[in-house]
Amino acid sequence: MLKRQTISIKWMTLFLAGMVAGCGFQTYQPKPLQPEKLASNYLTHDPNSPAFREFLISSGYPETQIPIQHWGLRELTLCALYFHPQLNVARAQWRAAVAGEISAGQRPTPGISGILQNHSNTAGGISPWTYGLSIDIPLETAGKRQARTDRAVNLSEAARIDIAQTAWQVRSRLYNSLIDYQNSVELIEVLQKEVSLRSEIRAMLEARLEAGMISSIELSNARLLLLKAQQALSSEQNNLPALKVILASNAGLSIDTLNQMALDRLAINDHALIFDAASSANMQQTALLNRLDIRAALARYAAAEAKLRLEISKQYPDITLSPGYTYDQGDNIWSLGFNSLLTLINKNQGLIEESRALRELEAAQFEVLQANVLTNLAQAKASYQAAYSTLNQAENLQKDSEARSSQITKQFDAGYADRLELVTSNLENLVATQNTVNVKFASLRAIAALEDVLQKPISDQNTVPDNIETLTQQSQ
Repeated sequence: MLKRQTISIKWMTLFLAGMVAGCGFQTYQPKPLQPEKLASNYLTHDPNSPAFREFLISSGYPETQIPIQHWGLRELTLCALYFHPQLNVARAQWRAAVAGEISAGQRPTPGISGILQNHSNTAGGISPWTYGLSIDIPLETAGKRQARTDRAVNLSEAARIDIAQTAWQVRSRLYNSLIDYQNSVELIEVLQKEVSLRSEIRAMLEARLEAGMISSIELSNARLLLLKAQQALSSEQNNLPALKVILASNAGLSIDTLNQMALDRLAINDHALIFDAASSANMQQTALLNRLDIRAALARYAAAEAKLRLEISKQYPDITLSPGYTYDQGDNIWSLGFNSLLTLINKNQGLIEESRALRELEAAQFEVLQANVLTNLAQAKASYQAAYSTLNQAENLQKDSEARSSQITKQFDAGYADRLELVTSNLENLVATQNTVNVKFASLRAIAALEDVLQKPISDQNTVPDNIETLTQQSQ
């Protein structure tokens, strides 16, 4: 009997050892952060790298235009989508949510327990040993696993959509910083011409004052206007480097890299959008259905519903079956046990009500989001129309000023106007040009604001990849 007992213990030991050996355990691999390396990687972002070339092609950029010679909004946007580190954060959050799907879909882990005893008082040759083995098999009821999986899948989908939402935010910041930078560049060009013209006027007035043709007041006014123009030029020139640093940061590049890139001028559509009944309805539908935060909010609401379904299913207790075998001093005992929590006592009422309240919260937040979208759309449309109306007025004023300047030029060529009149008319035309520049970039900002509400490009239909998969697969 002792031999039989020894064999049984041996087989039990082998069984347990086999279970442990059959498990493919992962080993911990440390991955410390290296700030110096990360900083070096950021500073060496290269728009001419083979990896970025592949990203351009996968995003639909014409291969015949690579390497890029002139960087406009579309090219800089693709650059930001590839290099900007904020997208890596969104991708990491999505991958964490995907890992949550795996956890949610796993079945409950079985358990195993054993017993080994030695009895000091035995008689009649009975074995002093008692040993046993039992397995706990948990069984989930009422569709808990499916509800848990549905919740994880919807949270993962919301995180996936958030990648595209982050991409749009990156594009939006880039667009606005590009507008600010190029507005400053064009304004500096106009101010330089203004300073030059006002300097000519001052010199001519100084000569006339010496000749006794004018009073000192006229010269003082000219000097004050020149000083103001010089101060405006100096202020704008000092502000330009900071604007370029912001642009480089929003593009995911170092300032040294951006300085080596030829930037294109932003163009403005000469034909304003017409907000008739059909186009307004289409814009409203786009804003309410196409916006990424709307789609993410719908996914979070679906997750809240799955959470409520899970808590309701927890009213029904899970069961754990425990089949086992025990050898007790020569006696073979087979058993089948079970256990369960008595959830019928409180029926999980607290967590059910909490989940129901959270679902109502998601619904209320979604309603507020839609209301804000409609309000922002109305404001963006009004600002857009006002900006284009102001732009048309500024362009008409500039045309009138150009006509007067052309007339004075002809009079000067014919000898009917002096040089002071000619330079003054050129200055008036330049002031009208400066006003048009400022209004033009105000119109671009109005376009950018309208695009932010729609989360859809108006100025360039190809500045953001259409499919989210392109954004989820890219990682720097």
